[in-house]
Amino acid sequence: MRNVPDLNSRDIRADTATFNDLTRNISPIEELRRLGVLARHGWTRGARPWLAVAIASATALVSILLHFHVFTPELWRSGDVNASLPLASELARLPMSLLFPTPYLPLWAACGQLLIVFGLGELILGRWLTVMVAIAGHFGSTLVASVLLTTVHGNVFGLTPALAHALDTGPSAATTAVGACLLVAARMNRCAVLLGLALFAAAVIAPGVDGVEHVVALVCGLIAGVACLLVASKSTRISTTSSEKLWSSRVARITRVFRSPRSATAAMRDRS
Repeated sequence: MRNVPDLNSRDIRADTATFNDLTRNISPIEELRRLGVLARHGWTRGARPWLAVAIASATALVSILLHFHVFTPELWRSGDVNASLPLASELARLPMSLLFPTPYLPLWAACGQLLIVFGLGELILGRWLTVMVAIAGHFGSTLVASVLLTTVHGNVFGLTPALAHALDTGPSAATTAVGACLLVAARMNRCAVLLGLALFAAAVIAPGVDGVEHVVALVCGLIAGVACLLVASKSTRISTTSSEKLWSSRVARITRVFRSPRSATAAMRDRS
């Protein structure tokens, strides 16, 4: 296995071409190693995963309150989401549903995926981009699944009318979107392909609301990751062009400095 150079923060900022070369033709394990390098680089820049810690702690707190039946009616009314609700009620409950436990994961797994995926997103992508991608994945996937359940095309995706009353909570769609965006933005192409294949296979093997939502969240994250790559490449191109213009102006100044004595000497010779 080829060794991936351990780029420090100065190298990542100053030598974008070298970093882009390291993203080609490497194994998924080496891509994960580079993900650690990028996370360490974000830490050295001062980024901290406080949002991930806060959301994971809030998820654990909500689960504990529900388990001990503390504020249970109020909590359920604030985050109990299913496709049979009116659209206004569903939209109002979606933010709180992110903190509700998912029926298919234990509490430690739900908190762990929030802490890891959102934490890496804050360190590498930035806090605000992580939040926007998570909102797009969480809201977009839930609304697309609700629309499919109310149309005649739901059977194509394995959605039956009975699933409209199923509990639809948990952070899996948001973490899927953030994770996909993170993999694409970090040029971890092989890991992104593996994630996509796993989610598509799960949607085919066990069709349902979760499968459709995960695929929709995956698409949202991939689009956001590609957009990040395009913005980054454009910024690099602009900075390269500006530096080239700066050096060309410096060369022109130096040339004028050397030409000036020659022009003065030639003028004196003509006068004489």
